[in-house]
Amino acid sequence: MNLLIVFLFLPAAAALFWLALNPILARRTGTFWIMQAFSFDLLLYFISDGCYATPGIPPELLLYARLLMLGSAPCLIPILWLYFDRLIFRRRFRSSQFIWILAPVALLISGIVLTEICDKPVVADFLLRLYREGTSVAAEYKGSILWHYYIWTSLFFRIVIGTEFIVAAFALVRFVIRQKFNLRNVWNYLFNGSSLRIIELQTLNLVLPMLFVGLKLVFLKSFLDTHIWFSIFLAVVVTVGYSSLMVGSLFGEKNAITRIQAKHVMFFNYNKKIKGPIVEIMMEELLDEAEQDALLRFKEKIGENLHISATSPKELTAVKEQLFSTVAGTWDDSLLAKFQALMLNEQLFLQPSLTLADVADRLHTNKTYVSKMVNNTYNLGFPELLNTLRVDYAEQYLLSHRDAKQEEVARACGFLSASSFNNIFKKITGVTPKVWLVGMGNKRG
Repeated sequence: MNLLIVFLFLPAAAALFWLALNPILARRTGTFWIMQAFSFDLLLYFISDGCYATPGIPPELLLYARLLMLGSAPCLIPILWLYFDRLIFRRRFRSSQFIWILAPVALLISGIVLTEICDKPVVADFLLRLYREGTSVAAEYKGSILWHYYIWTSLFFRIVIGTEFIVAAFALVRFVIRQKFNLRNVWNYLFNGSSLRIIELQTLNLVLPMLFVGLKLVFLKSFLDTHIWFSIFLAVVVTVGYSSLMVGSLFGEKNAITRIQAKHVMFFNYNKKIKGPIVEIMMEELLDEAEQDALLRFKEKIGENLHISATSPKELTAVKEQLFSTVAGTWDDSLLAKFQALMLNEQLFLQPSLTLADVADRLHTNKTYVSKMVNNTYNLGFPELLNTLRVDYAEQYLLSHRDAKQEEVARACGFLSASSFNNIFKKITGVTPKVWLVGMGNKRG
């Protein structure tokens, strides 16, 4: 019997497992926090559900399990709606989307207050009769405090859950039609190696366990107590479905995946904002261990972007470099635009102690890649570009602050000292700041 009870709480164990594992696997994905909230809410719900299905459980434990269910069950469908909204539209949550939280809060508060008003053992016995004999028991207590307890924590609870299921069913049908779901895509994904959209995958992962969760609410506790294997079967199905949903959530930044990608989840659960360095690390690690035949196959797949036949270690290195350049080129423009915005719009170059690592952190990439991008774009090293921008700014500053001392100009333009400012200015323009300013005055005259 103890082993059977362990199986009844298997979904709760799975929720706890994913609650701990998700920060390790999916903290970079845009849906991380919403799935953490979903797992936490499911943990509370699965604990209460496990207590409900356990034969011979003390009535007072059922009372506390009931309170857990009042606060957790009404949150499940709205949280999933928020997840799919983020998955499809990639937008931030709006405050109006959280109005639904009023229903579970009202249920939970009313349950706690009415439980405290009533005698707990009395409420516990009432709940046990209600679970075993059905809602007809409530008629015996009409007009009493237990009747109000029933109205708020059972009848209103069923209305809220039923309404959510009906709305979710209509939304699901509308969603399937709009997204043009095709079961043939699932077949091709499973058996032909084709890709499947994340939306389709997650919908399939969701439908079966949600049906079983809804089905379990129909059965009385007396039935579940005498058919414990039925409860265990439902618990296993829900655990598998929930775990599949959580695995799918690790790919929240992709539109579609293949079975091969699903087996290598750690390669693909990155956030699009940091795609560059993640792909760079992946390519470097893979290419370091690539055999000659594999590199040549890469060359054939990439096609015209590579023009090398690798036969020696030196040529293999050249193939690796071109492979990296080909992949890196897919995000060059975006990173360059962000780099230019930092330097020109925010004038980051005016910070005296600015380093390449600082810029890389702001761009969510690494300094090696920023250095390569600067060299390729400006034909300058990062320090040279930094000094050039500071000198350009210094020229404008000198023209508008002709009486400023050199130390003041140096600080305003990002230089550490007047001497370094003077030396760098002369190196770039060919003259000292003072001579340059006199020359500009003569030109105007």
